[in-house]
Amino acid sequence: MSHRAAWLPYSLVALCFILAVATRGISESFGVFVPSLEAAFMVERAAITGVYGLGMLAIGLGGPFAGWLLDRLGPRGVALVGLTTAGAGLLLASQATAIWQLYAGLGLVFGLACAALGSVFYAALLGRWFSARLGTALAVVWSANGIGVMIMAPLLQALIAAEDWRFAWLCAGAGVLVLAVPAALLPWRRIAAGDPAIVPARSGTAVSGYGPTVAMALRDPPFWALTWAFAFTSVAIYSLAPQINAYLIDHGLDAATAAQIWAITSVLMPLGMIGFNWLADRGGRVLGAVAAYCGTGLGIIALWLVEGPTDVWLIGAFVVLFGSTMGSRGPMISTLATLRYRGAHMGRIYGLITCGMGAGAALGAWLGGLAHDLTGGYRGAFILSLVALVLAAVPLVFEARARERM
Repeated sequence: MSHRAAWLPYSLVALCFILAVATRGISESFGVFVPSLEAAFMVERAAITGVYGLGMLAIGLGGPFAGWLLDRLGPRGVALVGLTTAGAGLLLASQATAIWQLYAGLGLVFGLACAALGSVFYAALLGRWFSARLGTALAVVWSANGIGVMIMAPLLQALIAAEDWRFAWLCAGAGVLVLAVPAALLPWRRIAAGDPAIVPARSGTAVSGYGPTVAMALRDPPFWALTWAFAFTSVAIYSLAPQINAYLIDHGLDAATAAQIWAITSVLMPLGMIGFNWLADRGGRVLGAVAAYCGTGLGIIALWLVEGPTDVWLIGAFVVLFGSTMGSRGPMISTLATLRYRGAHMGRIYGLITCGMGAGAALGAWLGGLAHDLTGGYRGAFILSLVALVLAAVPLVFEARARERM
């Protein structure tokens, strides 16, 4: 491999990182909009968090669609379609006059764009260039979700304060559309070819007989274990994530401080993602998975115990424990899926696995909001999150143990 080619894999990690910031960084900052949207549309909390839930459902259930797009359009086409669609969805959301328009623009259109530029795209692209360090490479990209929130949450909150929520989404949409111009100029043919040491010689756009088929994966118990783990991990995280800003405000913090705490929490996400998956790549997959789930659970309990702004230690414990672990399972599942199903059908197989993530996130966001509406508090959402966390940990730990024995 030439010196220039040797740097290409790391350039692709940077590219995927930027795309993730431009999409999921904005999506995961939805919490800063919740108070403004409640005031603007005069609807219950479940209706607002349902917008976020639909977006997560579109991201998850759009996984097979993203895999199909990769097969048909290639990485360049998917990147351009994803960026233009994401920008359009944000612009549509900025013009909403009824709640259903937010569901359409932000939930469906922007959610599908995030799916096109999401974990299926990253796993398929980086899986052509990385092998032993695949988990670490994917973790770096997944960490963009947290860094994106760290950048976007305070920025969007500032735009909301300066003008309103419409102006914030208008600026975000325009910024995403601008990225499509440099993306179109990249050397996509070389990028799509992959490392010859990892990807067999190609015939056209597919590798004949390379890797398991979708039908084979559907008959494989680990496929369902990974899907289940994705689903219940998402229920655990997203039953709380869209409401954390509002929870802190309800417990005496001002909106700017609550947004800053969520941003600081997100700062730790990249470190946890990379750290846990670095450990996993070096033979500690079971230890990494167990530590990640325990850390998240303890962080949720710390947040539950917060009663006001003076509970600095509890808020700090939540930031450290929840922030450093909340995104670590995504790269773990991506890595396990890629190592087991890498081949000509990897995009579609992994896309189907991400359906669990989308369904779980949508269900969790809706149930968390519904629990708040029914009880007038957050106790139901906390209980739901902790139970789902346990249900998610069991299959992922078993699959991680199976991989260690291979």
